[in-house]
Amino acid sequence: MAKEVVYGNTRRGRQTFYCCLVSYVLCSLFCVLCAAFCHAEVLERIVAVVNDDVILLSEFREAFRSVEESGEKISEENYLDEMINKLLLLKEAKKFSFYISNKNDKAVMDEKAIINEYIDRRIKVFIRIPYDEIESYYSENKALFEGKEFYDVKDEIEEYLIGKELNTRVNEYIKDLRKKYYIRIQLKTED
Repeated sequence: MAKEVVYGNTRRGRQTFYCCLVSYVLCSLFCVLCAAFCHAEVLERIVAVVNDDVILLSEFREAFRSVEESGEKISEENYLDEMINKLLLLKEAKKFSFYISNKNDKAVMDEKAIINEYIDRRIKVFIRIPYDEIESYYSENKALFEGKEFYDVKDEIEEYLIGKELNTRVNEYIKDLRKKYYIRIQLKTED
């Protein structure tokens, strides 16, 4: 009878090999399952940067949704431009501390009121419509006033012409602000 000579414990070596193989397979399977169930999701995104301020995608979508619900027709790009313009005017207004206090003398106002007060004090106050321009507008548009005399509608015409001039000047002012501030727009139309 022949004797089998065994050097070391080969059975233990095979067990260790199979243990390592099973561990590797289980580890690989665990990693694959984790990758399948775990995924990264962007929670928030920036759609515009204005100097140190940002407009987040969530606040943009919320504001745009409310505009759409009101029935106003405006593109996302134009609405984002309006938000940027509002932010620019608000930054300027806060820089010059344009706040109106309420009955309790607290400087509590909504952003729209702050911007309107700023525009009134920094731009509108300098608009003067000459008397002859008001008369000229009345003469050219008598049909709009249904037979009313000039002096009955003079103030109404003046307010209209001031509003028209104010709109022009505010748009020019915003163009100048846009040149002065760092603005970066990151809105994609597929968002």
